[in-house]
Amino acid sequence: MERVTIRRSAFEDTAAMREVAIRSYYDTFADSNTPENMEAFFTESYNLAKLEEEYYEPLSVLYLACDEEKVVGFLRLRVNDEVKNELGENTIELQRLYIDTAYHGKQIGKHLMEKALIYARENHYDWIWLGVWERNFNAQHFYAKWGFEKFGEHVFQMGDDPQIDWLLKKKL
Repeated sequence: MERVTIRRSAFEDTAAMREVAIRSYYDTFADSNTPENMEAFFTESYNLAKLEEEYYEPLSVLYLACDEEKVVGFLRLRVNDEVKNELGENTIELQRLYIDTAYHGKQIGKHLMEKALIYARENHYDWIWLGVWERNFNAQHFYAKWGFEKFGEHVFQMGDDPQIDWLLKKKL
């Protein structure tokens, strides 16, 4: 097994993180979406300028999983008020947790999730929450094993296709 380490992201890691995001997202969702919607999503959400801007977003943090120097996965946590009415103001969103498909089954998701929970607890959040596509059964199973429970839904716009994300929460 590769020697994978988890570390805080540096700004210079943004392009490598973007490559993992696009590759992982494509491998996971291309069979269920049109090429046009995939391309629209990548252009909107994963263009380098947007990811560089997100790097400096206040109250957000990125951690990378690296096989030596190669970025093979990452997680992004951020604070926003989307679920304030349901969970209160002291929440953090696990916005992204992506692993390069070639590294699935190597415990990287486990290590990234542990890092997310440690960060959230050390920073005294009451809840960690996330959105997961209603048809992404593998991810739903992964989050359920970590104690996340469904508490709502929202629309996730995938190009011209409004999709339903389940909102999952975990008390910290």
